[in-house]
Amino acid sequence: MKILIFFVIFIFFCGNSEGKEIFYWKINTTQKVVFLTFDDGPGEYTEVILDILKKYNIQATFFVLGECVKYRKDVLKRIVSEGHSIGNHTYSHKNFYQLSKKMSREELKNILQQEIKKTQQEVFEIVGSTLVFVRLPNGFYHKWVEDILKDTGYKIINWTFGYDWHNVSKEELAKRYCSALQPGGIYLFHDGGKNRQKTLFALEKFIQYCISQGYKFAKLEDYIK
Repeated sequence: MKILIFFVIFIFFCGNSEGKEIFYWKINTTQKVVFLTFDDGPGEYTEVILDILKKYNIQATFFVLGECVKYRKDVLKRIVSEGHSIGNHTYSHKNFYQLSKKMSREELKNILQQEIKKTQQEVFEIVGSTLVFVRLPNGFYHKWVEDILKDTGYKIINWTFGYDWHNVSKEELAKRYCSALQPGGIYLFHDGGKNRQKTLFALEKFIQYCISQGYKFAKLEDYIK
């Protein structure tokens, strides 16, 4: 479902030439460079993921939930201290696709603004960071989201490939990520939510494959200004 949602977003966006400077699903480059991103944390598996990233000297972006941040302050501090970036994934992971079926546009705008603001406040109080990247739950995107964010300095980050919410074996999961490797790819994994043991396996296999193919890893802000 999440893959389908993303492609709907992508098709819609490609037909809209406005605002490309704040919406990214990949980085436009021919360099062998990729970007790792993690959603829904900080969670039970965040520190294990940090250990993996440290092992390979990789920096990534963690799109955090405000409701998780306040209970895992030390983990958030570790993310920052080890040189990773933090992105805003809203406060409580509301499903804006579902909400849009029963709420007015103004109601949705108000909810989204509050969700983003609350997470920014939580993060700033803990680590003093002002966030510049936002990824909405389920990759939600609409022109009105861009209208809200275009004057805030936020960049909307979706993804090139993500699959770790599907019920496949850990080997199949790793294979799918490796098959999706491409220059400038933004790869979505999860460090929060349900059991992420398969994610841990696939992540390390994907990292090893990228390295074997001559790819480097970078932070989004190195390519998005």
